[in-house]
Amino acid sequence: EASFFKSKKKFSNYALLISENSFAENLINIDTNLVSNIKSSIENFKCHDLESPNIEFMINEKPIDCNLAYYQTKDLYKIKEVLEIATNDKLIATFNNLYGCDPIIDYIGAWWSFPNNSNHGTQKWHRDMDSLNILKFFVYLTDVDLDSGPHKIIIGSHREKFSAGFGSYHQDKDVKSLIKKNGYKVFIGPAGTNFMEDIFAVHKGEMPKKNPRLALEVLYSRIQSPLSPKKPFIDAKNSEFFDIFIKNKDLFKNIVNF
Repeated sequence: EASFFKSKKKFSNYALLISENSFAENLINIDTNLVSNIKSSIENFKCHDLESPNIEFMINEKPIDCNLAYYQTKDLYKIKEVLEIATNDKLIATFNNLYGCDPIIDYIGAWWSFPNNSNHGTQKWHRDMDSLNILKFFVYLTDVDLDSGPHKIIIGSHREKFSAGFGSYHQDKDVKSLIKKNGYKVFIGPAGTNFMEDIFAVHKGEMPKKNPRLALEVLYSRIQSPLSPKKPFIDAKNSEFFDIFIKNKDLFKNIVNF
């Protein structure tokens, strides 16, 4: 109700863009050095095939038939630069401005998408319906062009009536009329390109045609989603990032044991 009756005049520029278009671009500056540091740190960890989670491997030893390789959230929390992005004041303020409260950092993920012959579920049009009042912040950690599996979103579709059940995916023909009415946005750009979106909007990640893509995402919510850990998996007192956790205690409360 507070969001419904809130005047648009009170919205910040980025929050206004999200409320009208479903997304805002390049909210923070992520330069090539920062991307390089994050990418180097991530590649020290094992990832797993989304279709076979028990199969773990270093990315340079990827099985030939692996289409999507995900890193463990608990490993991403060991990267200081990732935590600093997740707790960026501008991102937190944008959520707060839209929903009138601070979020929790529900989930942090990173994954490689590889060229293949068949698209996975999230590479089809869908809505994320894991919780209420969710925003996702995406960062490309590799250059992304039209052949690298860019992210796509149907503009303003978070406000549109569209029959989409939990975990359901749709072909291009299913959203043809919605695209004709609203148009869609394709996110391409060099490594460091970032955007935040209301993921109730209809969106998808294209299947890469030629070049693999590495992306980082931070999910902000108020009500814990199924992606969030069932119990804290990090002890702040034993972490080298103690100061970050303590300063942002309310954001990390579901993930960090204080």
